[in-house]
Amino acid sequence: MKKNFIIAVLLLFTINAFTQKLTIKEFEQAKKTLSFEKDEAKKARLLNRLAVYYIMRFDSPEDIDSCAVLNQQSLNLGLKLKSKKIIAASMLVDGQIANRRKDKVLAAKLKNKALDYAHKNGLKNQEAEAYLDMSCDFDNYTDALPYVQKASQLFKASHDPYGEAETYYNIAFIYEEKQNADSSFKYLQKSVKIKKTIHNYELYKDYSNLTRFYWKRGNIKEALDHGLQADLLAENADAGPKWRTLIYNLLAIINNALNHQEKSLEFYKKSIEMARKTKSAVYLETIQVNTAKSLYDNGRFKEALEILKTVKGDPTADCKVRNLSMYMVLYSSIKQYENARSYYEKVLKCEMNEKEKQYVYPIMIKYLIQTGQASKAYFYINALKKVEGSNLKTLSIIEKTFSAIDSATGNYHGAFEHFKNYKSLNDSIFNTKSSQQYNDLQLKYDTEKKDKSIILLTQHGKLQEEIIRNASILRYVFIGSICTLLLFVLLLYNRSRLKQRAHKNLEYKQQQINEQNEALKKLLSEKEWLLKEIHHRVKNNLQIVISLLGTQSMYLDNEDALTAIQNSQHRMYAMSLIHQKLYQSDAIAYIDMSWYIQELVRYLKESFAVDQNIDFKLDMECVELDVVQAVPLGLILNEAISNSIKYAFAGKEKGLITIKLKNIESNIYQLLIADDGVGLPEGFESQERESLGMNLMIGLTDQLNGSLEFKSNNGLAIVITFTKKGDLLNVNENDVNAADLKNGVLMES
Repeated sequence: MKKNFIIAVLLLFTINAFTQKLTIKEFEQAKKTLSFEKDEAKKARLLNRLAVYYIMRFDSPEDIDSCAVLNQQSLNLGLKLKSKKIIAASMLVDGQIANRRKDKVLAAKLKNKALDYAHKNGLKNQEAEAYLDMSCDFDNYTDALPYVQKASQLFKASHDPYGEAETYYNIAFIYEEKQNADSSFKYLQKSVKIKKTIHNYELYKDYSNLTRFYWKRGNIKEALDHGLQADLLAENADAGPKWRTLIYNLLAIINNALNHQEKSLEFYKKSIEMARKTKSAVYLETIQVNTAKSLYDNGRFKEALEILKTVKGDPTADCKVRNLSMYMVLYSSIKQYENARSYYEKVLKCEMNEKEKQYVYPIMIKYLIQTGQASKAYFYINALKKVEGSNLKTLSIIEKTFSAIDSATGNYHGAFEHFKNYKSLNDSIFNTKSSQQYNDLQLKYDTEKKDKSIILLTQHGKLQEEIIRNASILRYVFIGSICTLLLFVLLLYNRSRLKQRAHKNLEYKQQQINEQNEALKKLLSEKEWLLKEIHHRVKNNLQIVISLLGTQSMYLDNEDALTAIQNSQHRMYAMSLIHQKLYQSDAIAYIDMSWYIQELVRYLKESFAVDQNIDFKLDMECVELDVVQAVPLGLILNEAISNSIKYAFAGKEKGLITIKLKNIESNIYQLLIADDGVGLPEGFESQERESLGMNLMIGLTDQLNGSLEFKSNNGLAIVITFTKKGDLLNVNENDVNAADLKNGVLMES
């Protein structure tokens, strides 16, 4: 049953290999995605992956309950969608749930059902999954191996590299337990090769097993190299605490063998921290005992005892001989012999398997020597020799222990002979290892020497010819080189001095430019302020005039005079509106005519109270004009709109005034003021040409350098076409303006 447990523990990490397993971060993201996933097929697969995550984690019975709920939802969706893959995957998880609930009969039945379903429907991946999972249910490796191999064949046939790599990983483990190191190593290499190709994040598992492989075979360098890589890969993959515990434990053992005690203890501490996260008492206890053993080997007995005491539970309850033997030897080492003897007696009452004897017997021997019972140690050393076999390293340790026992019992001749045997075996190990290293180094050295010799001989002949040919001029070349070097140094010094001088001049000029720029900015700011102030005062003056006209109209009874005053007020307001906008805006040179027209129309509508019977349709582009053009255009608008309001709709209940301002060519604009009123009367040219309003519009159009056109067709349309002038600030080239200042700065710099 122990082998079955080991297989189950290992294969626990490869359940549902057809869908790569979720990391902790991916699991959290998958839970969030599930809540808003609308695609039922994607949702079913997501539910299955979450169920598999819980069955793999299996930290508590609640995990199995969560798995069962999610898997049932996945199965229901699979049946609804008639998705055979989802159904087969859910059927297999049902078997795994029964297995976790220790219903072996039901688990076997459900797994076989899942296998048959996958086989009948040609689902090779799901069939492979079933074979891989069922291999966990056997009591020995021999029966499990064919199932894993069958899974490997199916994954390969279905072109699933991830599943194929996982089966190779498991086959390697089984062969290792069957003591077939060559086959184990071969399959591990296959797994690593595939996972590197597909950039699989679980590569740390394979590197962990390679670390154990090299360690068992005494290749400490490769073991350390692969162990450190496994640690980095596990960290990058956000591996679970169980694997991190195993990796840190391996690195601690390797560093202890290299006499890196502090580094070893550092890894043991990390391993203990991770073991606590697994919530597995077995993991934590194993690492704590290993840490205590490492401290003991380095003579730190009290620290080792403190670590051992942190192990929870009673070591005598299940006859935990590793714990008992460590308590025994630690109490003996600190001379608390009564405590040590009580644990010694408890160990004697326990039955041990071969691996436990390998661990406990050396500790028993040390205890017996420490307590003056060395004669009893012969039983354990002879038993240990039979258990361990003929491994050179192990035999050398046994011979050294034999020597210590003989010395303690007064058998100095035997102690000497065993010590000689120990030295001989140790020297054999050293000589064999040194010889192999020497041969490898010598071969590498000879190869490199041979290659270099060929290159050097070829170059030597050429160099001899070159030396003979150039011997006579070598001295001159040397002298010339020295002179050139001196000249070069002097030139560099001179260039450095010139560069420093130029740099200082540039700094001085830059300072002057900065000062001028600040002064110019100040002047420009003052000019802008003055222009705004001018616009503000002009606007105020116009408002005063408007108020005075309004006051004057109160004392007049003549209708023509009142009309004239009202027209003048409107014209004044049309101009003041422009100046109001200019002093309120940051752009003091231009006014947005689309805004202006809207404001003017609003004012005239209020003045003539036409909200109910006259509508306005405005269609304007964003046109910016300077004050020189904005004032005449505003007055034209005022005259045209006022005339339309007063005269165009006589006898009509409703009317429409349309105003358009468009860019018709590159820099040419057109203003249209049209109404759907009565139009122009007959004889308009002869009767109205001399009126004030008409003269104003004609004169103002001339100021714009534009053309004025009247069209009478279902109403009146007034069309003004004009060319937009340049920047107001550039009108007088003699003025000091912003553009001049800017250009001056640029030229100066």
